[in-house]
Amino acid sequence: MVAQHPVSALPWYSRADYPTLLRLFSDPDRLPASYDAWLQRAEQVENQLQRAGLAVARVRIRPVPFTAWCRERNISPDQAARLTFANESARHLAARR
Repeated sequence: MVAQHPVSALPWYSRADYPTLLRLFSDPDRLPASYDAWLQRAEQVENQLQRAGLAVARVRIRPVPFTAWCRERNISPDQAARLTFANESARHLAARR
């Protein structure tokens, strides 16, 4: 049996989608206004998690699928939803392997 290492799902955005996502999210004030500032912060978080011994799964959040996912669950597209979406996506990917 192979030991499973904890995986931390990290919501990830593309430069092209970032402005659209900020308009979509109900809490855009929780994220930096610029993609470059967000990327710098996200890479710092990723490095901290990796130094703590966690594997990190970058889970890309795209506007259309994320919006549909939130509507199906009748939830606000906020930070909690982004983290839940990322964790569910990471678990789904791991289960397919």
